[in-house]
Amino acid sequence: MTRPDLAVRRFVLVAVWLPVVLVAVGVMIQLIALPQLPATIAVHWNAAGEADGFARAWTQPLMTMLFGLGLPLLMALTSLGGLRRGDRGPTYRLMGASAAAVSALVTVALTWTLVMQVGLDAASQAPTVWAALAASLVAAAVVGVAAWFLQPKTDTAGVPSRPAEPLALGPHERALWMRSTSMSSGGAIAIVAAVLLVAVCAVAAWVTGADPALAWLLTGVAALLVFFAATTLAFQVRVDDTGLRVVSVLGFPRFRVPLADVESAALAHVNPMGEFGGWGLRIAPHGRRFGIVLRAGEALEVTRRNGRRFVVTVDDAGTAAALLEALVQRAAARS
Repeated sequence: MTRPDLAVRRFVLVAVWLPVVLVAVGVMIQLIALPQLPATIAVHWNAAGEADGFARAWTQPLMTMLFGLGLPLLMALTSLGGLRRGDRGPTYRLMGASAAAVSALVTVALTWTLVMQVGLDAASQAPTVWAALAASLVAAAVVGVAAWFLQPKTDTAGVPSRPAEPLALGPHERALWMRSTSMSSGGAIAIVAAVLLVAVCAVAAWVTGADPALAWLLTGVAALLVFFAATTLAFQVRVDDTGLRVVSVLGFPRFRVPLADVESAALAHVNPMGEFGGWGLRIAPHGRRFGIVLRAGEALEVTRRNGRRFVVTVDDAGTAAALLEALVQRAAARS
């Protein structure tokens, strides 16, 4: 029988310690090679495999640590909290394997492309990059698969939804339920950390003279992450005789389930990583569920007439579900 803490220990092994070891070995090799390199090395190659972007040699170990360790640690930190609370599911296993694979990909690619320039007189003489790319992809695949199988198989520890008992509602009585819901501190920290990491990478790309295309790409991704963070950190949830409406505090995005499209409403308990693979606007891998998942815990779950389910994590979700059930039954009685 698998011990309860085995999933956590194996996850830390593949998502934290393995990247630390990989990056440490890669950076050590790079530091040993630095004295034998030209001051400026090739860091980008065009579609023909020819060097067309250059940077100072000392930036390569820095980039290896930033990307090879920073990205996996960010992935690990977004998952460890849930695992330690007892959440389980294949998403955690995938995150651990992905963290290890990303570290292997980055470390092998950056180490190989640096070492292959040892002894050159000028960075323009750098050989093609195809061997380094192939080696890094193979390393990522091997490490990722190994990390997957090193972790135990676990099932999502979901709590079944509880159908709502309709509120007592008169034939002509008006009722309104409203609540605001916001991202949990853990989810918000993860999102802010992701934005900061990409922003730091963008700044580093500009400062170190990396390829302008890469610098602009990182800048664009950082701006996009800021937009998504700003529009998905908090929502207003409303239930009335028109149905369910969920609107970001900034006014966009907006979601609506008309009353005529509501089959039933229930109180659910959500495990963000295990059921939806994370926080924010999410689609569950199974069950035809779309969710505005801002934290773990209670949520309003609405089943549409086509069988699809809409989930929003919010306090007092049981009252919202009960009111929605009452409104649906009253509308059915009138028709």
